[in-house]
This record gives sequence, structure tokens and C-alpha cells, in this order.
Amino acid sequence: MKPAIYLSAAIVAAISIGVSAMQQKIYWGDDVPANWNGTWADDLRIPPEKTKFTRTTDSLQSIEFLTALKGKSERIHVLNMFISPLRKAAPVAVLANPRVTSAQQARTSGKPVVFLFGNIHPPESEATEALLMVMRDLLLGKHQDLLTNQIVMIAPIFNVDGTDTFVVQDGGLGSETPHIQGTRENSQGLDLNRDAVKLVTVEANGLYRVLNDWDPVLLLDGHLMSRVNHGYANTYGTTTVPAAAPGPRDYTHDTLFPAVRDLVRKDFGLEVFTHALPARGDGWPPKVWSHDAAAWTVEAKFIVNDYGLRNRLAIITETPGQPTFERRIYAQYAYILALLKYTNEHAKEIQSVVKAADEKTVADVLAKAEKGELRNWLDGKYESRGKINLLAYRENEPAYKPGTSILGTKPGTASGQPETVPGVDDLTKPVGTRDAIVPRAYVFGSQFADLAAKLRAHNIRVSVLDKPIKVEGEEFAIKAIRKQRTGGYDYTVLDGTFSALKTEEFANGSFYVDMAQPMANAAFYYLEPQARDGFVGWGVMDPLLAKSPGTYPVFKVRREVK
Repeated sequence: MKPAIYLSAAIVAAISIGVSAMQQKIYWGDDVPANWNGTWADDLRIPPEKTKFTRTTDSLQSIEFLTALKGKSERIHVLNMFISPLRKAAPVAVLANPRVTSAQQARTSGKPVVFLFGNIHPPESEATEALLMVMRDLLLGKHQDLLTNQIVMIAPIFNVDGTDTFVVQDGGLGSETPHIQGTRENSQGLDLNRDAVKLVTVEANGLYRVLNDWDPVLLLDGHLMSRVNHGYANTYGTTTVPAAAPGPRDYTHDTLFPAVRDLVRKDFGLEVFTHALPARGDGWPPKVWSHDAAAWTVEAKFIVNDYGLRNRLAIITETPGQPTFERRIYAQYAYILALLKYTNEHAKEIQSVVKAADEKTVADVLAKAEKGELRNWLDGKYESRGKINLLAYRENEPAYKPGTSILGTKPGTASGQPETVPGVDDLTKPVGTRDAIVPRAYVFGSQFADLAAKLRAHNIRVSVLDKPIKVEGEEFAIKAIRKQRTGGYDYTVLDGTFSALKTEEFANGSFYVDMAQPMANAAFYYLEPQARDGFVGWGVMDPLLAKSPGTYPVFKVRREVK
């Protein structure tokens, strides 16, 4: 007879923990953990929770929810971003411990501000619902500790008019629930996620006023993709405009993203990865994982891309379209909480990253601009980061649910654990393709006050000359002005060349943009006549070009001539 083997309780526990870690449950397809959102009083449950995840939250319900939170916590302050064209309020909740009611108090606290928002596209409402749940957790639930080292601002519904324009969905996004949602555009028919540069909407201007005042170190914008073949519960991306400071962008991609991905897997049992798609026409198995295929171009028109021009961290999340509404909300909820856990633990580190980027931007201008040695990117493209192993489904077929006109997913497709496809080319690395000299300053005439106002709306410092100055620099001679259709929009394109260095005089009252400021990368991208989608591309300069035939009306200053 073999002798009995006795194991101590500690050893048994250690073995059990090890086996549990190796066999951690990952939720695939439509699966979510039981009772993942907890048990709450009725006034603290959001509309999806009250309707078995068949309804979305409208703007009035979100305000009622914020009011309920205010009645139960002293750590919330609510401010308003704007009143929409249809006279609806767009609130932002400021969550802090202790309570913070102004941007100045936030700065005095020394804590970084993190800004999260949803429903820029109301048919993509998963992030809105998740953000309401996250607020509940931060104020009253098990995640109150995430307000220890940071201030969290949440705007659950950005496009309030589109949210409340209810339409019956036809499955165009590949989603089977809910069936009633808002419209993608605002009440004027404009896509708010194409207004980051031109700032023509009430909504975008209201958002930017808040961002200018509170200066969040990180911004997150939550979205939904259409029906896709990848196997991830959520996807994430960051600023890819090559003109943006590389420090915050690289930190986000190389340090923050891997850490948050691990937290999402560990704490929530989900796999998440880069916001991209297999290249069009790739077939099976996919060979290329591409930002371009997911419409995530290197342009600044998207709010997340534009925010990176401020030397700040910026993130877009996109859930796949075909899982159930509950699953999509859970995926956004998991990512947002994992991100906030990371930012709370690394608050000082993130502050140092953006501070270093600000200081380097200014130092480079002071050291190199007058000598013509400082350059930045006007355009870019994506190159490979190398090979990756991709989670993907061979088949993801839409099918109507039997006896209904509701589009779902054909049984046996896009369900269960996806396949691992090795050796896929990761085409998501932004690189510059065209550049130009960064000047020491830009200067333009007093008759162009609207341009100065637009720059200031972007938080760019613009001064008014109180005496005439003589400067040496470059002038752009326009050979042709044309329109080019790109991504559904007619961009203005200028053909021409810069002059050799020349001397010009500008009268008092002229506007002067000193580039020795943290917003220099944004100022460069907006004002350069041949930037991919700056002020010229988006038509902001069209009225000025009409007043200045043959010559671009913004002069690039190399140095002041005494």
C-alpha cells in the first residue's frame, strides 16, 4: 500500500490559485458574467438595466440619473458644456474626493483630470450606458478608491440632439438590440466627430471650452463598430496624427495600452486589442491588421486625434457591432474601469509625460525655429509594427431572428472562442510623409479677427501687436486652389510654394502667434497651407483666401528684424 500524502491547507490553496489563474475564464461572443453590474435601488438603475437591455438612455434620463447621484454623494459636481441647437443641456459630472467645483480647484489639488465621454454618435450608445454605471461605482460602489489620485470628468451624452431623435434601427450597424436609438448626426445633420478642426458646431465648441479650462491629461471617446470578424470584446486606439508630440502617443501605445489590456483580461475576463480591421478583400486567413480599414486615418478631424495635438493622451474605444447590447456595454464598462485603475495608480507618471511634452515643444521652438532647423509633419501614413497573432472568426453572417424582422447573427458564426491567426501584419504605426519648417511665429492682419478667434477656441495663444514690427520669414504663393473629395468631404487644397526668406512689416493691431507655447504642434497643423486637414483643408481659410488672392494670408516668421 502506498503511503498517504497529506498537503497543508496553504499548499492546497496555492495550487488552487495557480490552477485558477491558468484557467481564467474568458467571455466570448455574447457572454457576460452573472450579475456583473451589481444590485442597485431603482433610482440608481439605468434604462437598459430596467428593460433587460432593450432601451438606451435619453438625455433627460441621464440628467435624472445624475440628480439621483447628487442626492447620495457629496463627491459629484455637475456643470453644463452647452445648450444644444434644440435647447437641450449637455451636462458633465466632475467626480472628485474631496469634491471639486472648478478648474482652479482641480489645478490646486495637484491631481490630474481624466475626461470620458459618450454618444458622439448616438447609435453607438454602449459607452454612454457604461459611463453611467462607472459613475455609480466611483461614487457609491466598490471602486470609490479610483478617486484617490485623480479627478474624473464624465459627459455621458455629448450629442444630445441626436440622442433624442429616436429612430427604428434596421440592423445597419450589424446590431440586433436595441431597436430604437438616436441618429448619428446632430440636429443640423453634422457629424460631431468630424468637427475637431473646424469647430463649427455648438457642441464641439462647448466641449472645447471645457477642455481648455480643465486641461485633462487624458481624453476617452467611446464608440461602436459595425459587424466585424475580429474576436475582441473591445478595441482601442490613440492619436495617430504624425504632427502630434511623440511622447504622449508612444506612452499611450507602448505602456498604457498593454497594461490596461492585461487588467481587462485579469479583472473582467475579456480580450481587447487595437482599433483596426483586416484589410479589405483580405479573405481568410487575414494577412493585414489595418487602421485605415477601420476608417481611423491620420487626419486630425477626429476629436481623439485632434486632442493629441495638445500633447495629451487620447483614446478611442470601439466595440464590435454584432454582440448583444448587454455584452457591448459590459465591454465598454470593463475597459473604462481598467483604464481608470491604471490612471489612478500612475497619475504622477502621466502628469510627467504631458509636462515633458509641453516643455520639449517650447524648448524646440526656442532652440531651433529661428535657424529654420525645426520641422514637423503635414501628412502621414501607416507602416507595419511587425507581425501579431490575431483573434478572428472565419464567419460572421447576419441572419434574421426566426419569425421577426430583427437582424441578428447566424447561429454557429461569430460565437465561442475565435481562432488565433498567426503572422498578421500590424499596419498601425503612424509615420510622417511630408513635412515643413516650423516658424518662430505666425502673423496675420487685423482684418482676420475670425481666424484669431478660431485659434483661441483651440486654446492657442494669440496676441495683438501694440506696435508695428518688421519680420523676416516666408510667404506662400498660391498657384491654384482646388477641391478634393476625401472621406466624404470636399477638402480645399492649395498648390504653391514658399518664397525665399523676405522681410515684411506688420502694423499694430495685427495678430501674432508666438510658437513658444505648448500648443505649437496644433498651431502648426492648423495654419500650414499644405497640412493634410488643417484650417485650409476644412475650409476655415476660404473666406481669407478670397480676400488675399494669390498669397496665403498667414506669414511664417523666422525672426524679428530690429
